[in-house]
Amino acid sequence: MNESRRIVRSAWGITAWTVVSRFAGVLRDMTIARFLGASALSDVFYAAYRIPNLFRAVVGEGGLPGALVPMAKRIERERPGEEGTYAGRVLSLLLMMLAGLVLVGIAAAPLLVRLVAPGFQATPGKFELAVRLTRWMFPYILLVSAAALLESYLNAKGRFQLSAATPVALNLSIVAAAWLLAPAGVPAPLALACGVLFGGFLQFAIQVPAVRRLGFRFGASPWGDPDVKQTALRIAPRLWGMGIGQVNMVVSSRTLSALGDAFYTYNFAAFRIADVVLGGFVVSVTRALLPSMSEQALEKDRTGYLRSLSLGLRLTAFVTLPSTVGLALVAGPIVDVIFRGGKFDSQAVAETAGSVVFFSFGLFAAAATKILTQAFYALHDTRTPVVVATFDLLAFWVLCVTLAGPMKHLGVAIATSAGFWINFGLLFLLLRRRLGRIGGQELVWSALRLGAASAAMGGWVLLLTHRLVPYDTGLGFVLRAAWVGGVCVSAALVFLAAARGVGAPEVEEALGGLLRRRKEA
Repeated sequence: MNESRRIVRSAWGITAWTVVSRFAGVLRDMTIARFLGASALSDVFYAAYRIPNLFRAVVGEGGLPGALVPMAKRIERERPGEEGTYAGRVLSLLLMMLAGLVLVGIAAAPLLVRLVAPGFQATPGKFELAVRLTRWMFPYILLVSAAALLESYLNAKGRFQLSAATPVALNLSIVAAAWLLAPAGVPAPLALACGVLFGGFLQFAIQVPAVRRLGFRFGASPWGDPDVKQTALRIAPRLWGMGIGQVNMVVSSRTLSALGDAFYTYNFAAFRIADVVLGGFVVSVTRALLPSMSEQALEKDRTGYLRSLSLGLRLTAFVTLPSTVGLALVAGPIVDVIFRGGKFDSQAVAETAGSVVFFSFGLFAAAATKILTQAFYALHDTRTPVVVATFDLLAFWVLCVTLAGPMKHLGVAIATSAGFWINFGLLFLLLRRRLGRIGGQELVWSALRLGAASAAMGGWVLLLTHRLVPYDTGLGFVLRAAWVGGVCVSAALVFLAAARGVGAPEVEEALGGLLRRRKEA
């Protein structure tokens, strides 16, 4: 099997579980909206949940995979059988460091909340509750980061599906905690926090049997291992690079918290919807690419590396371009189905839908930035993504502060999408400068073909939703959900037909791999 086909098959394997996870995530978001609505309480929960997730994204998503996977692949090639001991030593070092971080975070919770959401102090009790919830959820950092390390090891071994399934456990844990604990008298925000902690534990525990079977050695001492030391040195700049990305989140959080109650919730909920696209097939492709590109980058001939890079970017466009058009056109009904109900009213739906539209404009750039960052990591280049991320932070900060005044939360959404495009553009130009021709002309033609197919799909969606079957907010939930599902399915079919009509090879590359996978199963 050629490498491109293997990557696509791995991506679809991850996507199958990711789709299940996203459905569970929608159920989780509906549950949170039902119990907290768009209010001061929801602002508090989302802010407190974001604080440990800032650290999780830096350590679990940014530092570990980009450093551990290439190193594990190298050790497996040079000293077969020792990669499990190496990964166990990295876990030991990680747990020691994170245990200290958790203690510091719990003690410094008031400072962290003041950093992320200083505007909460304007509402009596809001700041204090945010501090309390932050302390409850801070141990989640240790649990989910350890789970991310096991996930990285599984990915390095070519195993993707189990780790892709673990977010299902987190989402269902939050849902169960809300419905079981809140009716028993536990305050709803605290019940949700308990669900987060238990879900983090499940994400780690589910992967333990699998990594043990693949040679992972728990309890190995990290001291004196040169590979662990080299990994730590390589993680450091990655942490800074991912940390800069999370500083963007801090900037947006501070800005939104100062706008008043519910604005924080509008954008958090909107980004959750946009993240369904980023967290689906796009993240699956990213995960599947890193092990392959890390191995291909070790070869003198980097033809395979460039082919994998091109495949990742084109498949990203294949998913994100039609998704952008679809989200921009039916944002209102999607938000209405997922969030409206309980304490989440029609005004909250309208405000959230506006943010969804502007977040959707940055989907391709956000996804492609992940691909390009992995491309630099596979070359053992951590400096370039860090420098670019630093520049992006400054640009985002200026845009966020400038646009939030006249446009409120919508300005923050616009600044976020613009920042993604700045990051993508700079990384692409710098990678081309380093490697020479990287298939830019092929990518442009691909974007034009997929853009034309997306435009055709958009025309169909407009006809369907404005002329043939307009959305009716007065219908029951089942009928409204069926309307959204029907529009999405029909739009996808029109896009695929149009893409095939204009000769887009991504249809065969993506769906052909899926069909072959089913046929061979």
